[in-house]
Amino acid sequence: MRDYAPLARAVERYPFGELNVHDVVGSRPVWPILTLIGAATERVLVGPDVTHPLLVHPMVTAASIAALDELTERRAVLGVGRGSLAEPLGIRPATPAQVRSLVEEVRRHLAGGFPWRSTGSQIPLFVGAFGPRMIEAACEGWADEIRPPGIWDVRFLEDVKRRVAGRTAVGCEVWTVVDRDRERARDLGRQVLARFLPAMGAMTAFYGVDPHERPIPDRTLDLFVAAGTPADVDRGVDRLVGAGAATVTFSGRLGADPVRAIEALGDVVAARW
Repeated sequence: MRDYAPLARAVERYPFGELNVHDVVGSRPVWPILTLIGAATERVLVGPDVTHPLLVHPMVTAASIAALDELTERRAVLGVGRGSLAEPLGIRPATPAQVRSLVEEVRRHLAGGFPWRSTGSQIPLFVGAFGPRMIEAACEGWADEIRPPGIWDVRFLEDVKRRVAGRTAVGCEVWTVVDRDRERARDLGRQVLARFLPAMGAMTAFYGVDPHERPIPDRTLDLFVAAGTPADVDRGVDRLVGAGAATVTFSGRLGADPVRAIEALGDVVAARW
């Protein structure tokens, strides 16, 4: 837990726009980490990528994001989604209707105000969506952006943009492992992908990939994970920007050495923005 603040300060030395933390069952709880990051930074937006309606009441989520917004002086951003990896608890991912209900309830509580919070501008909101029903639901006017996860090959991104047809912005979340040792990056990338690939049905069906094939072949790895050298990542970002991604978010392990990975990704970003 003590590593998050210095890592956040390292991120803010580069022109990144956001610093998000995954809300995943079994990982460290997201809101204490976001508090550490919010207190350690001065410029970047800070928030969960993504939280969900599976485990807590919407008022708890509303109070948490409001407190983060207060701490960061209006730098909070809220990412929501269906939730993942909760099946061992006997909990299925939320439905699109439940995700929308979470957002509506959070916004209602924020608009009503808490005794310690003055009302103001809305907190920006994005949806981590890749399935057709969640994408369509997110186009109904309550989300500022859709960010499908596991985007490295641009074809799925282009397909989502076609289906959205300009109704909301479409960015992407890139599962990233960068290392000057390319094979080490790719080995770690396979570990990252193995955890999530069985839950990515809409994307594996789109590409005709067997989500249970092990070891994960290069062709599958290169569809979903930016696993390679800084030059590999740099070329891939060019493809995503060229495909019209509204945002590009580097996500996941980042690298065997997170400080060096942040530096490498920061150089990629600094060269463009």
